[in-house]
Amino acid sequence: MQKTLLAATALVVVFAAMPDAAHAQRVDLDDVELRAQAGEPVEVIINDQPVRIIIAPDAVSAVTVNGDVAERLGLEPSMFRFMYVIGSTELPFQTDTVRYHMQGGTFRRRTAYSERQFVEGADGTVAPGHFPQERVVLTLREQTPEDRAHSFPLERLGRSLVGTVLEEGGVPIHVAFSFDRPETLITATGGRILADDYRGYFSGEPRAIPILYGVERPVRSLTLRDPLMLGELEVRNIAVRVSDHGNSEGIDEGPPPEGDPDEIVVTANTGDIPRQRMYLGMDTIGHCASITYDFDEEVLTLMCPDQPVAID
Repeated sequence: MQKTLLAATALVVVFAAMPDAAHAQRVDLDDVELRAQAGEPVEVIINDQPVRIIIAPDAVSAVTVNGDVAERLGLEPSMFRFMYVIGSTELPFQTDTVRYHMQGGTFRRRTAYSERQFVEGADGTVAPGHFPQERVVLTLREQTPEDRAHSFPLERLGRSLVGTVLEEGGVPIHVAFSFDRPETLITATGGRILADDYRGYFSGEPRAIPILYGVERPVRSLTLRDPLMLGELEVRNIAVRVSDHGNSEGIDEGPPPEGDPDEIVVTANTGDIPRQRMYLGMDTIGHCASITYDFDEEVLTLMCPDQPVAID
């Protein structure tokens, strides 16, 4: 049996009076398309100083800079601030609205910072779509004739994430991507829903993996008997955030003995479940050439060849 998935899951962000998204402000640019290599920073000018920002598909939408960069730029705290919650870890951020210059245009954006150093190899991170370009293309490699377009509706999850959305088991699941880990990461309740729908079970012991900003949280590997698909892409190497964002109880501990019915018993309450999040990792998208976010057409497109055969 094969089922189709059109979106994903992740972290919790709590905002205090943050402003609307970037595209409310039209800006004259030399180019309406922003291209960036996966994991490589682009250079922008903030307060007349060069700053290297990584456009990350799993980043918080607001530009977030390291503490030393905020000091160099002279950022000052405003009344707007937010708390980024990663499991039991709370990361408070101050914000300041500053002037940017890039691609021949200037614009103002609220920029987040704290005293910590959150980003290695760059000055900060930002999600696709926070800058004013109509299209953002994140490239993993050069495109080849074997690459084909896999397109999905482009959706925003509040002010914090950009991707696509599906309903699985009657629950919205928001799908984004990560270039920083092989695993596909999903929230606890989302993992339980997938286990129920795709005959899944836990395999292996809990382990800690980095989530974001250097914070690690416990996960467990989820094995599905039926393929979980994003269009034509099989979602592989799924890790469930077992201690965060819901309840993973009801997922089998290992495959049932031979002859047992393929059945998952769900024990958690399924009423009023918040939207879940899933980040597709490199074991699922690493063979693709690029991800394009078209905010004008509201289309998300992955350019990928046929997916390589999975190796157990």
